[in-house]
Amino acid sequence: MTVVTDAQADPRTPGQRIDQRGRAELEFVVALRTGMTGALRPKVRRRIEESGVLAPETGIDTADIVAVREAVDPVVEAAAAHRFQAASLRWSREISTPRGVEAFDRRRELLEPMATPSAPVEDLTDGDVPRYWTYEFHATEGGWDGHDHMGFVHHEMVYQYLLTKIYGGGGDIFALRRAFADRAPADTYADIVDLGCGTGQYTLKLAEAYPEARITALDLSQSELNYAQRRAEDAGLDISFRRAAAERTGLPDESADLVTSYILLHEMPPHAIKSVFAEAYRLLRPGGHVHFGDVGAYATRSGYDAWNDDWDAEHGNEPWWRLAATTDIAEIAREAGFVDVERYELLPGGHPMGTTARKPLQED
Repeated sequence: MTVVTDAQADPRTPGQRIDQRGRAELEFVVALRTGMTGALRPKVRRRIEESGVLAPETGIDTADIVAVREAVDPVVEAAAAHRFQAASLRWSREISTPRGVEAFDRRRELLEPMATPSAPVEDLTDGDVPRYWTYEFHATEGGWDGHDHMGFVHHEMVYQYLLTKIYGGGGDIFALRRAFADRAPADTYADIVDLGCGTGQYTLKLAEAYPEARITALDLSQSELNYAQRRAEDAGLDISFRRAAAERTGLPDESADLVTSYILLHEMPPHAIKSVFAEAYRLLRPGGHVHFGDVGAYATRSGYDAWNDDWDAEHGNEPWWRLAATTDIAEIAREAGFVDVERYELLPGGHPMGTTARKPLQED
C-alpha cells in the first residue's frame, strides 16, 4: 500500500505553504507591483513620448544610451507617477527576499525537507570565484548564497509566488526558455553544458527538449544548485550539477556538443563575457554550437524601451546590464573563433535576444 503524506497530498506549490503572515506580505508586494505597472508605467511612457525628446528629428540613436538618458531623465524626474514608480520598485525589490527568507525560517521544519537534495552538489571552485560574484544581484540580500536555502526562496517564493503573477499573469514565465532551447540548430545533442543554471529553470527545459542528452549544469551559487538538484530529482531527471564559474568550468576539452545559457551574460562584466565564449569554444567538439539567450541590445530597442531597460537595470541592482546591452556580442563570438554567428530577437521589440554560433570543423 502506498502511503501519501500530507506534503504529497497538498496541491499547493512549496512556496505557497508558508504561513499566513508570509503569504500576506508577499501578496502585498504583488498587489503593489501589478498596480504600479498597470497604472503608472503607461503614464510615464506617455509623458516621455509627448515631450518629443526622442523623436526621430532629434537624431538620438538608442545605441547611445547616455544621450537617451540625458534627454529623458529631466522629463520624468519631476513627474509624480515616475517618483512613485521608482520608490515602489526599489522598496519591493529590497523587501521581497528578506520577507521570503523570514517566511521560510518560520516554516523551516516543513519546508526544508522539500528544499534539500539527496546529496549536496559538488564544488569545483576550490574557493576561487570571480570578484563580480560578490555583488548582491537583483537586490538579493546577502547574495545568492545569503541563506542556506536561498535557491528554494528565490525559486519558490520570488519567482513562482511573485514574478509569475507580476509578469506572467500566473502562467508559465519559463515557457520562453523552452522555446529558446528548441531553437538550437541541431535536432539532437549528446552532451549539453548549461552555464549559470541557477535553480534549473532553463536546465529542466533543456531536458524536455533533448531527453536523450547528458546535461551538465553549472553555477556559482551552492544554494541555487542544491535546489536545482532537488528539482531535477523530483522530476526524475539525471542531470549533473556542479559548482563552477562559467568562464572556468573545469570540464574536459571538446566534451560537449552544445554550450548554452539563458540570461547569464548580463550578470557579468564584458571581460568575463569574452572569457565565457573562449571557454565555450574549448568545451565544444568541432561542429558544436554555442547558444546564448540574454538581454536585448539597446540599438534594436525603441527609444522608450531602451530608456526603460537602462533605468530599470540601474534601480534593480543590475550593474552590468548596460554593458551587455551595448556590447557587440556577435563580434565577441567571432573573436573567440566561432563561425555562422547569428544574432536575433526572441520576441518582437528586441528583448530578449539570442546569439548562436558554430565551432568550425577542421575542413572549414
